[in-house]
Amino acid sequence: MLNRDQYSYLFSREITPLIIPKEQVVVIDPDWSLERALLVLTRKGTNSVPVINNEDQVEGVISKTDILDFMLRTSKDSKIDFTALAHYKVKEAMNKNHSGILANSIFSFAFEVLINRSYIPIIDIKGKFVGILTRKVMMEKVIEYFKEEYMKTLADRS
Repeated sequence: MLNRDQYSYLFSREITPLIIPKEQVVVIDPDWSLERALLVLTRKGTNSVPVINNEDQVEGVISKTDILDFMLRTSKDSKIDFTALAHYKVKEAMNKNHSGILANSIFSFAFEVLINRSYIPIIDIKGKFVGILTRKVMMEKVIEYFKEEYMKTLADRS
């Protein structure tokens, strides 16, 4: 059985080593057309990416679903006119509720934020985008931690 100190060891650690750096992250500019954004999302095989402005700040995230929902809202007959994608900007359809968390945030805080998201943008103290933290990376770390604890428990029993 794990004691409180063992739990706090994992959940009080900083997320810094788990961050995927911005150089490895697909991002989209808020002034791009929705057509270009959908093309990038489709070609990169991802559902959602951060929207980063010219000052390297997170303005939100954009997903295929955000684009399709926006196009349905703007259509007159509940049909999506894909030719209209070129006439709208990413900033019109993006989700602005994903501003990011600080790179030195602790594991437990990030874990809670990621419960309902597949990733979260990571920012520095000046609000600049530094990368993302994925739920997958967090879950892998938790699994790794509990495997180590399980092996220690087995070793202590022998």
